[in-house]
Amino acid sequence: MKHFYLLFFCTFFLVPAQKKDSVTSDLAFSLQGQYGKLIPTNIYIKGLESRYFAGFSFEVTKQTDGDKMWQQKFGNPSYGAGVYMPDFLENKEFGHPVVVYGVFRGAIKKWKKVEWQYEWGGGFAFNWKPFSVADNYLNPSLGSSTSIYINVGTRLQYQIGKHFDLALGANFNHFSNGALKMPNKGLNVFSPKLSLTYNLDERNPAKTDSVHSRYDKYGTWEIAAFGGVKNVMYKGYDVDLAKRYEGFYFPAYGVETVYHRQISFKSAFGLGIGIHYDGEYNYSIHAENGELYKKKNFKNEKLLLNIFPSYRLMIGDFSVNVQPGFYLFKQKNESDIPWFLSKTWFPVSVEQKTFCKCRNKSL
Repeated sequence: MKHFYLLFFCTFFLVPAQKKDSVTSDLAFSLQGQYGKLIPTNIYIKGLESRYFAGFSFEVTKQTDGDKMWQQKFGNPSYGAGVYMPDFLENKEFGHPVVVYGVFRGAIKKWKKVEWQYEWGGGFAFNWKPFSVADNYLNPSLGSSTSIYINVGTRLQYQIGKHFDLALGANFNHFSNGALKMPNKGLNVFSPKLSLTYNLDERNPAKTDSVHSRYDKYGTWEIAAFGGVKNVMYKGYDVDLAKRYEGFYFPAYGVETVYHRQISFKSAFGLGIGIHYDGEYNYSIHAENGELYKKKNFKNEKLLLNIFPSYRLMIGDFSVNVQPGFYLFKQKNESDIPWFLSKTWFPVSVEQKTFCKCRNKSL
């Protein structure tokens, strides 16, 4: 029940502050159903007799009206929160996960009653049955009971009345714990999705040309710090299976700085550099007489230096950063750290003008 309480808590904050003389609402409620298949991305899933799954979700969303520049640039989107319950049917070893997520959906193309839309979202999935030797759940797709959830999709929406919309689309879902707990092969599903939406009030025509934008080329330096732990398992086969997958936990932390330059109202590109400490780089795991132990790779602890290009997609006060990186001067050793790394993160600015100098001009 705690996930439903969280949904209603989020819904409370989605309710717009209405003026006393206002009687309209921009909230909508959606029921959605999916039926699709697991994508065979690892040997375990390839060996399943049936890869079908079904899923149901409930969403509460708020519709923007085009009053702000970013809303028109992204197709007058709606955004909100939802609860998603996938069912893996014959494959009960996956568990019965419950997903709490945020969703963002906008128009690609509009006709009189039909709208072609994009959608994406993300959140957290709970209640998986993770890999467990003791319980004989040997599915390497997920090593922990909690995971990240990412969704991307597209759909056609049709207005079937003053308050109701019907939509048919296709979605790709990805589940992973970010390799914080091994094994973590990840889980991917693809399916068509049918949605029925009820709008509390009749739709108001969205503004599409009342705001014009002019931006100044603007740059900014940013700095970020991070810290955490990661689980590293032993790669050999000369120890007990349970010990092999238990592995060791290593600390990981660092600091980074990046320079961004805005090139359009939506986009900015940048270049950054970071210094990381990664315990997996400084130590390696070995087996002896059926037991695991850690071996130091270097006489002194070493740091990793990385450089990364950065792309930032700006959506009002919310941004999506994608940063593929490369380690410089990495020494070859017994660790399993690749030369390449990638990051995706979602910063929220207090005031967009701290990054984007934009001017509004109304007709």
